[in-house]
Amino acid sequence: QFIQIVSNYWPFVFLILLNGILLFWLYPRRKKEILFEKPMKLYKSLTAGFIIFIFVAIGIRGGVQLRSISPKEAFIHKHYELGNLTLNAAYSMIRSIGKKGIKKETYFETDIEAKKYILNHRNFENSTKINYGKQNVIILIIESLSQEYIEKGYTPFISELAKKGLYFDKNMANGRRSIEVLPSIMTSFPSIIGKPIYQSQYQSNQFFALPKILKENGYKTSFYHGGKRGTMDFDAYCLSIGFDKYYALEDYPNQKHFDGHWGIYDNFYLNYFLKSLDSYKEPFFTSLFTLSSHQPYSIPALYKNKFPKGNLDIHESIGYVDHSLKEFFEKAKKKSWYANTLFIITADHTQKLETSKFNNEIGRYRVPLLFFHPKHDLSNYKSDRLTHHADILPSALDFLNIKHDKNLLFGNSVFSNTSGRVLNYISGNYFYYRKNHMIRYDGNNAQLFEVDENMFSIKALNSSEILKDLLDEAKGEIKVISS
Repeated sequence: QFIQIVSNYWPFVFLILLNGILLFWLYPRRKKEILFEKPMKLYKSLTAGFIIFIFVAIGIRGGVQLRSISPKEAFIHKHYELGNLTLNAAYSMIRSIGKKGIKKETYFETDIEAKKYILNHRNFENSTKINYGKQNVIILIIESLSQEYIEKGYTPFISELAKKGLYFDKNMANGRRSIEVLPSIMTSFPSIIGKPIYQSQYQSNQFFALPKILKENGYKTSFYHGGKRGTMDFDAYCLSIGFDKYYALEDYPNQKHFDGHWGIYDNFYLNYFLKSLDSYKEPFFTSLFTLSSHQPYSIPALYKNKFPKGNLDIHESIGYVDHSLKEFFEKAKKKSWYANTLFIITADHTQKLETSKFNNEIGRYRVPLLFFHPKHDLSNYKSDRLTHHADILPSALDFLNIKHDKNLLFGNSVFSNTSGRVLNYISGNYFYYRKNHMIRYDGNNAQLFEVDENMFSIKALNSSEILKDLLDEAKGEIKVISS
């Protein structure tokens, strides 16, 4: 391969050789002049060394942001292939030190065989009833909002809004951490490889993400998070999957609204978000990730003791976030774009739980999912089905009647007649849910469980027929993504 690399990249080889010759010719003369004829005093050399070290360290990190640069930051260009040109060999080699390579798996002989397998086990149909034309889309991701908090009455506004839209109380998060939620929602790719996809060896892969698809269809796209730039790599990831702009704490005009821990208080940031949308040309797609209900659950002094404190530290902050959303929607109603907007509200994951109904393998992943449109009644669609974050992307495209040429592997439109299903990966085990059954699969052995109608309890079940059927479906999806 050495000869091939030299022949293909001869201009770089020429520059390297030229640089070596110049260094060989110039360095001895400069060395003699500086070190022998004009020796530098110790304090000056130490100062110069420290300054050089600082600049080198900043250069290696790629800046002074919270996290050092990662390969995915190279893939923010219009043409994805340019990302590979941006990366250089030295950086890539250093980043890969100590990392395990990708094991090649071959489950299917050809792509045709894989496609046939998928289509035999999955239904990708969309709804035939929707024809609303181009609409704005706003996805609101609420930090740590469990379905338990809603059922216990800590979110009166969300509960009231749910009555006017299409609400799924059997929705499952596809991860337990905030950094796992964005790929699930934006690319329909659940967290099933044991680590966030955009911090894995697959981070430079091309994904057909919602912002990218909508941008191709004439949408302006943006993402808002009130935390610092670099927080959980949100900024780099969002830009790599097609968002035009990423707005963070540094872009917010009044730093006095900083909560002292994570970022801008939710009520202030939602108001800033709302004002920003006034400058957007329709149609637009935007998403906002809240943060005030993240530990240590800080809320502004003005709102303290105004919401039920409940039995857990998080409960008061949940009431505050719900109130902030209420204020946001009351103001949004007066905007010209409001009537032409699909709102999708969900949460990244759950947090502290207090009841046995939710503090179990299923309940720990149950977060709300709400589709609301001010002008269109969505209540006639089936709302008692299983859903998960991966369903959001295909549902949004179905609602907008956008036909994409790439089949969505893990999600189904909630507006279609397909049955709900959920795939998760927890502590080395795959969990696959369908109707009233769940299997736990570790790659070798599978165990079948029966799930009660309200998803509050599970019990082991012995049925080889059901187990084989579910395992065949789950293995198909796992195999396809592994290959």
